[in-house]
Amino acid sequence: MVKGKVIFEDEEKVEIEYPCIELRDVVEYYFEIRTPDNSISPFSLVALPNANIIVSVYLSDKSQTFKIHREFGISDTSGDKISGSLTEAIAVIHAPGTHEFSVKLKPGVLYSCLSKDVSTLVDNHLSLQKYLNQKVIDELKLKSSFAERVQFVENWLLANMKIFSSDFKLNAVTKAIYYINNSRDYKLNIVSKEVGVSNPTLNRYFKEVLGISPKQCFKALRFKTALKNYRARHFPKIEPLLYLA
Repeated sequence: MVKGKVIFEDEEKVEIEYPCIELRDVVEYYFEIRTPDNSISPFSLVALPNANIIVSVYLSDKSQTFKIHREFGISDTSGDKISGSLTEAIAVIHAPGTHEFSVKLKPGVLYSCLSKDVSTLVDNHLSLQKYLNQKVIDELKLKSSFAERVQFVENWLLANMKIFSSDFKLNAVTKAIYYINNSRDYKLNIVSKEVGVSNPTLNRYFKEVLGISPKQCFKALRFKTALKNYRARHFPKIEPLLYLA
């Protein structure tokens, strides 16, 4: 049985970089996982409930990943992909020789270009080629270092900021998440009042923008807060938490 783990920034198999100031409302962070070819066992981690979109690109032909769901078992998630919100924690296994670069995006920022697939992406992934030109993916794969890959992605994002256009629905969801993160108040009626819409309206906006209900999103945010507090009490000398995907 492969054991999962929550990854912190001292994890040797992981590199992380935070976005430039112009992209801080779009990108959570960039990260890269690389497992040695000669590893005896695969590298496993726990992907926690979240409302984020993650874009992942393989950098090695040997790369192979799997996810373990308590109800549906093991499924192959290999390939360049875009992954949606998670409603519960799953184990993610990276086989020996895997080299994967990923971008963790803020909740809802791709709403304008993913509107038809938002609900399909929940607890699921789709081919990245459906949304991004193969030429761009190939250019990213040609970069020789993590730093160069981050710079390439940042330049591309800055040149294509129009894909992050927002509307009143996304603004309402963003405001709700901001309020929760700052107040730690997870009561739907309070959050709806703060945002200025009714409970049914906020529920509809969350499902259209994130693919999940406010209750599911609040659960993920509450779990994230609890885990950060636990880490702060028991591992105060460890760097900030890296992976909450």
